[in-house]
Formats: sequence, structure tokens, C-alpha cells
Amino acid sequence: MEKNTSLPQIEMKKKFGMEVASLADLVTTQIRELIITGEFKPGQQLKEDELCKLFAISRPPIREAFKTLEANGIVFRRPRRGVFVSEFTAKDVEEVYTIVAMLYQKATDMAMEVMTDRELDILASNIDMMVKFASTDPPNLRDYQAAHHAFHETIMELAGNERMKVMEQQLRYQISIFSYKSFQDRHHLLSSCNYHQKILEAIQDKNRKEALALVEEHILRATEFLTKKLSD
Repeated sequence: MEKNTSLPQIEMKKKFGMEVASLADLVTTQIRELIITGEFKPGQQLKEDELCKLFAISRPPIREAFKTLEANGIVFRRPRRGVFVSEFTAKDVEEVYTIVAMLYQKATDMAMEVMTDRELDILASNIDMMVKFASTDPPNLRDYQAAHHAFHETIMELAGNERMKVMEQQLRYQISIFSYKSFQDRHHLLSSCNYHQKILEAIQDKNRKEALALVEEHILRATEFLTKKLSD
């Protein structure tokens, strides 16, 4: 893996008064990306000294990043042994996606009460981007996930329930790990695009029952796909 040389530059930017994210935030994002894309494997130990060399930084930002990633549930700490990448089972997938299904269904129900043509256009734009990133060879999975998340985030924002948003945010990175695995199957990726298009059409038609049923069915299919993949 090539050394990332961009992180140390943050200190220079700070000297010139340039607004940047904290070094710990940048490290957290970098490590999270490596976990989501599978470059850091489930069960792999993440060693401070190796990460210091990889990012050319000192230990404190690494330790801060570990705290955030542990709170996200994508790493865990073994006493006197260190920090390891979380390993997820089929049961974990079922539990997370059951909660996500309830959150997305309720958010969609609430959002449809206040959704305007402007928000419908935003959702349509999100889907256009999803189709674009799914159609490349190979598919651009991380940008697809970003567009996919933007679709659901728009709905969550419209729902206006802050506690629901917090719950979704807490699960977001675990979901990203799961979906990155499932989207590597092109058929499943295209099926995801198709489901979101149908959900939008139901919302546009103000067919609440159909929209909520499609949200549930979409997540159920993803759950079935992933649990089978993990079992295999």
C-alpha cells in the first residue's frame, strides 16, 4: 500500500490560517475507507506504529481515530492486545438491516407529508448519479454509495426527526461495509438502482403504501443477499 502523503500537509495549512478538518478526522476517514473497501480485513489488527508510518504522523491522531471508529462499531479493542477490525456475522447483518428498514420506512412516511417538487428533483438527481456510477466498468462503488446515501439522507432530513437521524448515522458505516460487499455483485447493484427508481415513482404518485412496501422489500432483499454471502 502506498504511503498517503497528504495528511502531514494539514499542519502547514493551519500555519497559514487555512480552514481544514482536524488531523484526527482525516485519519479516521482514511482508516474507515480502508476498512469499508476491504483493504483492512475483518479481524485484522490495526497497529499504531504501522499506521504512523503509513500516514507519516504521530500516535495521538491515530488514537483519536481509534476512539471514533470504535464508537462507529467498525473496530473493537481487545484488552492488552490492541485494536482490530470488526468481524460481522449474518446475525449482525440481520440486526442492523432490521433497524435500518424501520428507520427508512418511517422516514419515508414522514417525508411524503412535506415533500415538494424541489426535493423530488433532488431524489431524481441522486438516482441519476447512482445509475451513472453503476454503469462504469468497473462500477464506481464508493461514489455509488455516496449517491445512494444522499438519496436516503434527503428523506431523513425531510422527516425532521433528529433522534432517527442520529440512529441512522450511528449505523451508517457498518451499512457501508455491508453494502460495499453486496454491490460488488453487478446484478445486486443494478437491482438496487431499480428499487430506488421504483421507490421514487411511488413517492411521486403519492402512493404511500407502495413506497413503504418497496423500501421494506429492497432492504429485505439486501439482507437475504448478504446473509447468504456471509454464510457461504
